[in-house]
Amino acid sequence: MRKNDSIKACGRTINYEIVYSKKRRKAAIVVRPDLSVEFRAPHGLSREAIREMVQKKAVWVREKLDWFEANRLPCQDKEYTDGEKFLYLGKEYPLKVLPVEGIKKAFASFSGSEITVLLPEPVPEELKPSLVKKAVWNFYSECAEKEVEKFLKAYAEILNIDIPAFKVKHQKKRWGSCSADNVLRINFQLMMAPPEQLEYVVVHEICHIKEKNHSVTTESMFYT
Repeated sequence: MRKNDSIKACGRTINYEIVYSKKRRKAAIVVRPDLSVEFRAPHGLSREAIREMVQKKAVWVREKLDWFEANRLPCQDKEYTDGEKFLYLGKEYPLKVLPVEGIKKAFASFSGSEITVLLPEPVPEELKPSLVKKAVWNFYSECAEKEVEKFLKAYAEILNIDIPAFKVKHQKKRWGSCSADNVLRINFQLMMAPPEQLEYVVVHEICHIKEKNHSVTTESMFYT
């Protein structure tokens, strides 16, 4: 069962969706990159009690909303054509599409000044954008896998836990998540953002392996 509610706190209105679950024992607040706020409540928790809990966490919620708003990934409605600008690690680079004979599939790489896509030749003109898109997305995904693994190794050692399993995928509404069986899912679009954004999301999600509760901040897991 879902309900919508809001409170006024910290100089702004905080709208949130209440999601009830009979299986849930503890309440939790989730703030997403799309600026939506979800309150996950045990079945039977009153709206008044929920408002009080949101009020207590209002500063934390506002900080997360402000951070996500300041670091939102830009709209990536692209045509995937030669010369178009693409983000990589927080900076824009031109896309260079090069037709090449003798290769079986398109693939992308980064030269330091541009993102280059080698495209099989010949190929029907109408298929080129979709092939370039797939190559660019694969490039982001492969880069993200390497970066995520690097951060997970470092922070798993700090937290004294095994390096968790993870998947890199495209997600429309989330930067990352941690499943009940401790599998992390990271949005490969974070490769468009500055490296510190990817690191922040990885750290945030790995912390849920130690404490699956959004009332515990990332910082408190490392600075106690």
